[in-house]
Amino acid sequence: MTTATQGGVTLAALWRLLSLGFTSPREETVAEVEVLAEALAEAGAAGLEDVLGAVRVATAEGLSSQHASLFRGMVLVAPYEGSYEMDPIRQGRQMADAAAFYRAFGAEAHGPTAERPDFAGCELEFLSFLELRRLAALETGEEGADLLDEIGDTFLADHAGRWLPTFFAEVEAQAASAPFYRALAALGTRVLDEELTRRGIEPAPLPRRGARTAVERDSFECGAEALTRARPL
Repeated sequence: MTTATQGGVTLAALWRLLSLGFTSPREETVAEVEVLAEALAEAGAAGLEDVLGAVRVATAEGLSSQHASLFRGMVLVAPYEGSYEMDPIRQGRQMADAAAFYRAFGAEAHGPTAERPDFAGCELEFLSFLELRRLAALETGEEGADLLDEIGDTFLADHAGRWLPTFFAEVEAQAASAPFYRALAALGTRVLDEELTRRGIEPAPLPRRGARTAVERDSFECGAEALTRARPL
């Protein structure tokens, strides 16, 4: 494995960890976050200490309560990209556009949680999926690695890179009594900043929104199972 490939594997695992971390907690997802955090820390990835320390002492029940306080009902932090768009028409367009990215890869409705396509966990998971697909193309010598890089650039510029910095900052500010989510948001800020800088992408940022009632979820499901079962390009 080359140094470049190893870096890509680390990045994919980081996106996966962040995706699972922001989904509604279950015992199996919390356990996977801990395993990923341990493996990444052992591999020398930076910024894992606080996440690992927090998840080791957390329970799925305790995290579920904190997750609901932050992201459900009259939310402290909206976990949906559309919630950061001031224009209601753009809210719908952005959700549809995110869903179109997933459909282009044949994503199926099989995942750890049913969520909107513009949910933070879905967008982070898609970034992990794209990186794994790019690495697979490089390893096998197949065509498509450059195209996958371009798709990643576009998705970061048009979606994840525009609102996740605000989302992460808001989680850090609101999660004083939720150390796992505070640490997860700090890690997310670090990973996303480094990736945007590496790619030379400067997205137009979306501002924070005041407290609001969480919108109803639609029938889209995201999760590792959905994207790993996607058809090849």
